[in-house]
Amino acid sequence: MTKQQNKSSKETKEKGTKLASQPAGAWIPMRTGLIIITIVSVVMAVLTAWQAVPIKGWVEGILWGVLFGGSIWVIFLGFLLYGRLFRKE
Repeated sequence: MTKQQNKSSKETKEKGTKLASQPAGAWIPMRTGLIIITIVSVVMAVLTAWQAVPIKGWVEGILWGVLFGGSIWVIFLGFLLYGRLFRKE
């Protein structure tokens, strides 16, 4: 084996270990994620309220809509906090 081949195989091994040990980066930018979460939570709240109002009444139906829309934000913020606490970048 020549020195050039030996050197390139060492570099490849080092790159492989670096890539395997580092956590994956963000899939989408934070701004895009917030926009998506906002749209999804509003749609979820409206759909839930729309389904619940005829059965439960206006006040309780809207309350259920807000609850389900807000739960999406609770889950999102919980995972964001988890990622920031335990992922050292």
